[in-house]
Amino acid sequence: MTSKLFKYVVAILLVTGTACMSWSQDSPANASLKRADVNLLLKSAKTSQDFASLALHFDQRAMLFAQKAAEEDAELKRLNEQTFRAKNFPIMVDRAQRSGDYDRAEQKKCSDAAAEFRLRAANSRD
Repeated sequence: MTSKLFKYVVAILLVTGTACMSWSQDSPANASLKRADVNLLLKSAKTSQDFASLALHFDQRAMLFAQKAAEEDAELKRLNEQTFRAKNFPIMVDRAQRSGDYDRAEQKKCSDAAAEFRLRAANSRD
């Protein structure tokens, strides 16, 4: 069962090209692993250290998405507290809501992937 879930998570990450894999290589949150390193590890991870590295990477990505979602929530709150509403107010609110929802969904994907890799690290035999 765990093997199927792992294959499913890897397939989703590789095939769909989710935002978990669409970061800039220069980003400070990604200093430990570059995109090419993550892709290589996703394809060839066998040791508990490999799985632990992937888990750490996806935990970092989840934290980044959580931060972005919090920023969008703050923006939404700021917009709703305004007394003057600009002509494009509905568009701005909709964008903030959608961005926050997207970031929370991506955070969940990355958190789930990190949990799966932590489990694989605990269960792997080096």
